[in-house]
Amino acid sequence: MITSCNSTKTVHSNNSTVDLEKHPTVLTYSAFSRGFFEELIITKTNFTVYKDYEKLNPVSKKITPKKWEDCLNLLRQLNLKNLPNLKSPTNRRQFDGAAFAQLTVIQNGDTIQSSRFDHKSPPEEIKPLVEYILSIPEK
Repeated sequence: MITSCNSTKTVHSNNSTVDLEKHPTVLTYSAFSRGFFEELIITKTNFTVYKDYEKLNPVSKKITPKKWEDCLNLLRQLNLKNLPNLKSPTNRRQFDGAAFAQLTVIQNGDTIQSSRFDHKSPPEEIKPLVEYILSIPEK
């Protein structure tokens, strides 16, 4: 239902910072390789983790308003228009040294996807947000 597709929509805004509180926002971090799959979906009220390609056994829990606000604060620091153009700092995924990963932001009906990068080695611009998203299940 909330999975990302291969097409990328552009942000329909002349301003790089969008008023995030007025528009429904969904953050998705996905990582995959031949033997590994993980997808983390964050909304204002829930955090869902999928560990299998079929997405048959989701683990979902409520997210605290503080964690959601932390996500939004980190998201506000990003230039969403530039998300698809970010360069990966490493390329281990090209020879099975790391899983492929991608950050997707769904906001106001628009889907913005980052370029692909190595799992747990995001581009510097999105590193704080990705690290925070990955830390939520552990908190």
